[in-house]
Amino acid sequence: MEYFLNDLQKTVKRMARTIAEEKILPVRAELDESEEFPWAIMKYLADTDLFGVFLPEEYGGLGGGCLELCLVVEE
Repeated sequence: MEYFLNDLQKTVKRMARTIAEEKILPVRAELDESEEFPWAIMKYLADTDLFGVFLPEEYGGLGGGCLELCLVVEE
């Protein structure tokens, strides 16, 4: 439900969901079976700035807070 989310929160949520659907879901079973750490996925997440969602903009983050981080983790 997005009724009370601001623009940043909606953007972060959509971005996280898109990445999960396109990059993670197709390979999750293979990763589970191989027990390999998903370095390529982690690099992609870092490149999209989702790791810095809760960091201030002055330090290169997106300027979000705990809610934005929770939205990313939830997706």
